Amino acid sequence: MKISSFFTVAGVLLLTGCHNGLYVEVSNPLDVDRHPEMVELNEEQLMASLSLEDGKTFIITRDGEEVPYQVTYDGKVVFPVDVAAGETQTFKVRKGTPSEFPVKVCGKHYPERVDDICWENDVTGYRIYGFKEDAPSGYDFFTKRNTDMPVIDDMYRMALDPERKKIRKQLAKTDKDSSERYNLAHMSFHVDHGFGADCYGVGPTLGGGTSALVEDGKILYPACYDTFEILDNGPVRFTLKITFRPVNVGGCADVVETRVMTLDLGSHFTRTDVSFAGLDKPMSIVTGIVLQDTDGTAVGNAEKGYIAYPAPTMNFDKFKEVDNGTIFVGNAFPFALENAGITYFSEDEKRGTAKGHILAHSTYNPGTDFTYYWGFGWNHSDMTSYEQWLEHLETFTSQLRSPLTVTIK
Repeated sequence: MKISSFFTVAGVLLLTGCHNGLYVEVSNPLDVDRHPEMVELNEEQLMASLSLEDGKTFIITRDGEEVPYQVTYDGKVVFPVDVAAGETQTFKVRKGTPSEFPVKVCGKHYPERVDDICWENDVTGYRIYGFKEDAPSGYDFFTKRNTDMPVIDDMYRMALDPERKKIRKQLAKTDKDSSERYNLAHMSFHVDHGFGADCYGVGPTLGGGTSALVEDGKILYPACYDTFEILDNGPVRFTLKITFRPVNVGGCADVVETRVMTLDLGSHFTRTDVSFAGLDKPMSIVTGIVLQDTDGTAVGNAEKGYIAYPAPTMNFDKFKEVDNGTIFVGNAFPFALENAGITYFSEDEKRGTAKGHILAHSTYNPGTDFTYYWGFGWNHSDMTSYEQWLEHLETFTSQLRSPLTVTIK
């Protein structure tokens, strides 16, 4: 989901005192429908405009109907909008007590399972690994269907339930197949029990869109995260900050990578802002999607700023054939890429069963954030074909470069 802030978009008016409320006009300059996208307002200026003291609340409405919003860790008021091609919508902000909206965007840390961190919204789910070791590990996906509510926590609860673990262990004493059947039927989140599953293959690769510096022509695969902080946790936005252990790179000692990842309601993409403290010169950076075959279906468009791949899914049920469909992976960039293309692993480089990556090539400049978006669609949910996904991805990248116009009155 692209965000539009009144700090950066055109046509913004200064806020002035308005005791009866103020109006927010949101316009779509493109000839395609946009749904949903997130509008951002400044909380401090909004409160001052409404003459609200600390602790006082407000509501946002459109045509008399209340709109869910969230105040974020960095002082923004964010709310989702659906705007048709060329349309302008008006929202009113006034004093009042907001309704309690269901949390559809959230995440959690799982120390009981090697420090996984998962997050999700109404259409997609994500995971990063936290094994606290040096093995590279890329971004992972949780597919979702038949619900717009959070499901990953329930999946972990099933997988980690002590009583179910006891039953499985007891069965294994006499019949390992019975134990595994019980696991598949009652515990494993690698099996789709009706709401999706973790059936995406990552391994020691860049997974679904991890970025990495390149030195002497070699990708410096990042290990698992070192520290984390959940900054926002719903109802319409999730934000996670992770840091990595210091490394020596580019002739610089103790370079620390930080990533801030944001997922919004309705979006197929997690926004990621990457920075490297301690790096004192520009370096090549790649963002990649792991390839499980060599049939050339991965595509990239450097000028428009995206790469994509229809990833085959994995079947973890050894007792029967299961079709978990295809996961359409995509990475989007708000700028033109230097290059985009497929790189297959050499005979000397073994990374599980993976064959290579499709890579987006860019340059990281010290003291800046490298911002991009990574995510997916699934043909067992709302993306029926690779062609539909490529159209969605191309439209999304065009929206990144042509934000909604937000005017405050």
